[in-house]
Amino acid sequence: MILFILLPIIGLAAQDEAYGVVTNIVDGATFDVTIEKADSRIVSGVERIRLADVNSPEIETAQGPSAKDFTFAVLMNKRVYLDIDDLSGNGRDTYGRLVSVVYLTGFYGQPLASPNFNRMLVDSGHAVLDNFTNNEFNPKDWWSGQDSGSIALPLENLLQDPLRQLQQSAGNELDQEARGAWDWINDQISMRMASRQKA
Repeated sequence: MILFILLPIIGLAAQDEAYGVVTNIVDGATFDVTIEKADSRIVSGVERIRLADVNSPEIETAQGPSAKDFTFAVLMNKRVYLDIDDLSGNGRDTYGRLVSVVYLTGFYGQPLASPNFNRMLVDSGHAVLDNFTNNEFNPKDWWSGQDSGSIALPLENLLQDPLRQLQQSAGNELDQEARGAWDWINDQISMRMASRQKA
């Protein structure tokens, strides 16, 4: 029984190996974090972060500025939690950036388990998955409960069924409103006809 209680705690521990506030956006998948809580791999008060296992357009490309804007809109001046790559030893790529899965902050200041920002960038269409085998992460884990053939579904595909249900519900509401309006008009006509017949 104790094992079942400890497993969720162990699973969440990696989400906050370090955290801090995003203070600069380089491109869609790269930004700077002013560190508030560090682990042994943090060597500076401001660290450059590279999102693990995603490729976002370079800033010089046509799609680069919109990818950077998306990351800016979601992360700038926000606290993020970093799960830093353990496989490389120092957690860094060849450019010295910390390779991380990045988690957003919840209402009470805790890391949100899902979705992580790496997945959000892919779901928004501003990046594609690229499962690098030189880090500890497996992007399939970001889409728990889905098979590997569907992990790159864009956000609009994931929303199709709820949107269809909403449209149907709105259509039903409109039908009810239209029927109500039609009944009201018929009542008004019937009342006027009745009052004219009395006069």
